[in-house]
Amino acid sequence: MTVASYPTLGMGTAPIGNLYRVVEDGEAQATLNAAWDAGIRYYDTAPHYGFGLAERRLGMMLAARDPDGTAIVSTKVGRLLVPTDARGERHGFVDADPYAPVFDYRYDAVLRSFEGSRARLGRDRIDLLLAHDIGRLTHGDDHGRHLRAFLDSGYRAMHDLRDAGAIGAIGIGVNEVAICDELLDHVELDMILLAGRYTLLDRSAERLLARCADLGVRIIVGGPYNSGILARDLSGPLHFDYAAPSEAILGKAQRLAQTCAEFEVPLPAAALQFPLRHPAVVSVIPGLVGPDQVADTMTRLSVRLPDPLWPALDASLKDSSMLQDDARLILLHPDDNVLICVRPIEAGDILPASGGTIPAREGIAIGHKVARNALHAGDKVIKYGAPIGSMTADVATGDWVHMHNMKSDYISSHTRTALEPGA
Repeated sequence: MTVASYPTLGMGTAPIGNLYRVVEDGEAQATLNAAWDAGIRYYDTAPHYGFGLAERRLGMMLAARDPDGTAIVSTKVGRLLVPTDARGERHGFVDADPYAPVFDYRYDAVLRSFEGSRARLGRDRIDLLLAHDIGRLTHGDDHGRHLRAFLDSGYRAMHDLRDAGAIGAIGIGVNEVAICDELLDHVELDMILLAGRYTLLDRSAERLLARCADLGVRIIVGGPYNSGILARDLSGPLHFDYAAPSEAILGKAQRLAQTCAEFEVPLPAAALQFPLRHPAVVSVIPGLVGPDQVADTMTRLSVRLPDPLWPALDASLKDSSMLQDDARLILLHPDDNVLICVRPIEAGDILPASGGTIPAREGIAIGHKVARNALHAGDKVIKYGAPIGSMTADVATGDWVHMHNMKSDYISSHTRTALEPGA
């Protein structure tokens, strides 16, 4: 199966692994059959989803509906399943299969995990095998150990399986951007499944996607609704990245919803279709449970969205309200990517940032610039809505932007007349 033949829509199977609630076998099979009947031919799963339950349920449907193996299936390695007597809710899955997941990215563990998945799925060959949840946000202080295990031997196991024809492609399935860049510095990947980091609400993977486009690495986007906040109207309990959203995130979501309402289009349709606009993205895979969610997804994918919607949604995310209560920083223009320090800032001071706060890494003098978001070498520095120079080094959100990490390139449009009234 070539990358080019991946369908634009797939189905994530974590929900039918009893994620957050018990899903009976009948509902799980009704969901999978509805997806098949709707024309969905790509299914992503993992041993972690219900500790084998999602793979087993998917395998049952495929055995009945796809005996010739025409569907595309991806699954994951990085956790081994060991028997347990534990019951109830575990790792977010409720009353799932009687196994406990244990992280292991070594060669033999990858092969054992793959064989277990192949048995549960009832397939001799897996189209895409992904190293699951590797990264510092998942493993904390154990990140280095797991990364070394993967680079020293686990990756080689995946490579050997691909060379033997047992799998079609290799990659990683993660929800953090940094590990993607880290691994691309060391190994070749065919594909990356990235959840929640390239959505209407979270654009933190933009630079990564540009890099992947240059390298020919294709992206599958999971979590297009950011755990549900973009999946419906903004009433009732909301989740962003599996937790309650901050006020800043909720404000952004509300502005996105308002913009969609102005264009008379559903917010979930825009959220589902947004990732597919990027040339590096081949598929988007919302998690589905229930035939009604399958039907809603097919409707959302078919909605025709006007071209002017997208720049309007981009503009709605530019917000200076986070600065109103901080007298040390001002924003001169909505398009600026730097803030101006109007009162001294000391190292360790808490500064407002998108989605929360961050500590200043160093003292910053009055009149100097502070990065509004992460900037990278070569990026234009925007002040008064116009470029004034470019970065010569990377800086993080809240860092001092000055002549040691940027070069000045003032142009004629950089005047105070460029400042919009009331900005």
